[in-house]
Amino acid sequence: MFTEEVTIAEAETLSSLLGVSLISCEVLSTHSDRATYFAAARACSTHLFLDPDTGLFLGRLGHRREPAYLYADELAAIAARPKALTLVFDQSVPRGGERASLERKLSILAAEGLPGIGYVSHACFILVGREKGLVEDALRVLLRQSHLPKERFVGLLSI
Repeated sequence: MFTEEVTIAEAETLSSLLGVSLISCEVLSTHSDRATYFAAARACSTHLFLDPDTGLFLGRLGHRREPAYLYADELAAIAARPKALTLVFDQSVPRGGERASLERKLSILAAEGLPGIGYVSHACFILVGREKGLVEDALRVLLRQSHLPKERFVGLLSI
């Protein structure tokens, strides 16, 4: 999620560094039509990684939509893609209260039909999808291949 202009070379460098294709190089600003901006994300048929400047905001319509955030209703629309997961970096958690903040966000997202997991760290993230089994499978793979400590995950930990 670019919030300032980037050159094609910078975008290609980022794409190469991450080892993924970018779905958009458009800049999100306070004047952007956010529905149009996120259309490519909603149409994406593969797993998706979103990196808002600040993180996931749970406010409802009426709150001024800042480009630094991804909003819960936007995430719900994006994550509605079948057989696909959406990973969002989330730096909008209070220091020392990361776990509780992620648990609250996951609870709200689950109530909207988005089961997910969160990871508590200096670089917190949330992983959601429409299919609980797919999220559970992703957690198993993460635990097995990343060697990240299980106690830092919140959400679907009954596996």
